[in-house]
Amino acid sequence: MVRKWLLPTLSEVLAKAEATGIDLLVPEFSPPDPHPTTDRQELQLKAESQWHSAIAAVEALLLNSLPSPIGVEDFSEETTIEGLLITAPLPLFSHPSIVSQLQTITFTTPHSNRQLLPCNYTGIHPTPDQSHHFPIELLPTDPLADERFCLVLTSQFSLLVVMGETDSSPRCQFSFDPDDLDLAWKSLRGRMMLTSPQHLSYLDQLAAQFSQIEPDYRSVMAFSQYLLQHQPVATLAPTPQTSPATVEVPAKIAADVELLQALTHEIRTPLTTIRTMTQLLLRQPDLSPRVLHRLRAIDRECTEQINRMELIFSAVELATTQPSQSVDLTTMSISQLLEHSIPQWQQQAERRNLDLAVDIPNQLPAVVSNPTILDRVLTGLVENFTRNLPSGSRIQVEVTPVGDKLKLQLQSHQEADEQPHTAPSKRHSIGQLLTFQPETGNLSLNLNVTKNLFQLLGGKLVVRQSPQQGEVLTIFLPLSMIAQS
Repeated sequence: MVRKWLLPTLSEVLAKAEATGIDLLVPEFSPPDPHPTTDRQELQLKAESQWHSAIAAVEALLLNSLPSPIGVEDFSEETTIEGLLITAPLPLFSHPSIVSQLQTITFTTPHSNRQLLPCNYTGIHPTPDQSHHFPIELLPTDPLADERFCLVLTSQFSLLVVMGETDSSPRCQFSFDPDDLDLAWKSLRGRMMLTSPQHLSYLDQLAAQFSQIEPDYRSVMAFSQYLLQHQPVATLAPTPQTSPATVEVPAKIAADVELLQALTHEIRTPLTTIRTMTQLLLRQPDLSPRVLHRLRAIDRECTEQINRMELIFSAVELATTQPSQSVDLTTMSISQLLEHSIPQWQQQAERRNLDLAVDIPNQLPAVVSNPTILDRVLTGLVENFTRNLPSGSRIQVEVTPVGDKLKLQLQSHQEADEQPHTAPSKRHSIGQLLTFQPETGNLSLNLNVTKNLFQLLGGKLVVRQSPQQGEVLTIFLPLSMIAQS
């Protein structure tokens, strides 16, 4: 039974922002698990790892941002408060510079271990007049009791980190978005109004003093770098519960996986920071059309590159999947997926002076696949296809049911008076997973990996060469049994 509560949890606040297209979150920031699984325990362990890395990064950012280091011997109740820190279900920091310069509120539950308070606060009476820390107990039925979070408001930066559940899966998220942080503060303030109204006047003054601010790109970049520094090192060695014979990671792929982990982190981290700052700039009023055009172009390019890295992540995870594991396949609407993806494909084609025409029936039967991974793989495939075509080409996308399969075909056409397509430029293999085209600078999954991905998704990719049309790509996806009945 889904619990209904008056005030949203902080995971719900960030999930709502993500659903509305305000993409200033970085929900996945740990290295890909070399042995991925959908098992809840494994997902929980991954979220725990992300949470600990994020909190270590927050501490580093705070210590770098506070005016001056303070030792235990320098602490006094008159020390100037430099920010507001709200955590749950326990205090997260014990460094003297943090606990002495920040007003800390801890939302506790009846099950919180009260002995796990910072050592220099043991025995202090929990009131704001006598300490820079005091607890506030949540109501027993409040779903926020199931979450861990850290809300930081200072004059230098504001940040929210949350570990909870989204779509019934453990997930760690963070955001610098002032709107998200404002909603989070209001959600927490509402709870304080219910259980500790005597503190509201004091905390309202602090919240007003350290209001949610537009993030400086240097703070976002520093936090991203601290995240990388505190990431656990992934290992490809068999675990004690797994014999070497059951690990499907050939030695020649293992080195590629380690390289790609480092490569994708180094690419995604600055791109995510750039995209975050760009989307914040796009909210500014009175931007000239020229500036808007350029900012949107930056946002689009960053998003496409991040999506490419996500596809490579997916490929790495699936390449290292153990035999006992598989991709979750489900009945899905291919019409909805294409309705979402085709506008992106058309934008890609237009930027390369290509014309993309689509021939799709009004109604298409449901297919069996994995919607998220299929969307990534198809978009990556279309992008690589368009990069190999000369300017002025026309791309035809046809989707038709064929027996118990759905056929999606991409082929290109040129005007009759134009020269036939030349063969694609030579692609150089990089390890076992990637190819590189020097002429275009395009880094992509190699053909064998892409074919394997479609096979794991329940489908099949066929590539053939045509003297007049160059590459012709045909994807077959199995129809749902419901659709065939």
